[in-house]
Amino acid sequence: MKSRVNAGTENPVLRLCRFVLPAVLVLCAVAAHAQQPSLVGQWRGVFKGITLTIVIQPNGQYSQLAQSGTLMTQQSGPYRLVAPNTIIFSVTNWAPQTQQIYHPTGTGGGYYTTQPVAKPSGATDTVVFNGPNTITLTDQMTHGSMTMTRVPQ
Repeated sequence: MKSRVNAGTENPVLRLCRFVLPAVLVLCAVAAHAQQPSLVGQWRGVFKGITLTIVIQPNGQYSQLAQSGTLMTQQSGPYRLVAPNTIIFSVTNWAPQTQQIYHPTGTGGGYYTTQPVAKPSGATDTVVFNGPNTITLTDQMTHGSMTMTRVPQ
């Protein structure tokens, strides 16, 4: 036999819990997803004295410029976001694609030849958002990390 004190409150509370808990879980999942800032945009950071600028486009393409003094390299191609917090950069275009190599001959002279530059290997990086405009990329192969800041457009 049920107590009259519990009989009036048991069913409404249980019915309420059936709807409130799933609703709270859905709202938490939506809020967590909404708080994840976008990688799309221009990012800049410095790694071992080399300034890197990466432009991540919403169409799945990226471009990267690396500069140290007057020396510069570029690469571009598709990127892919994979869970959890991993970005894969694939290289389809790069510059320079050739370089001049000097070959000395004896003690007084030499000559230059043009040699191809190998295609860069691309990278797989772990992405950590430190805020909406700051990320840390960690290369999964070398474990080198670089903090990058979003460049205002």
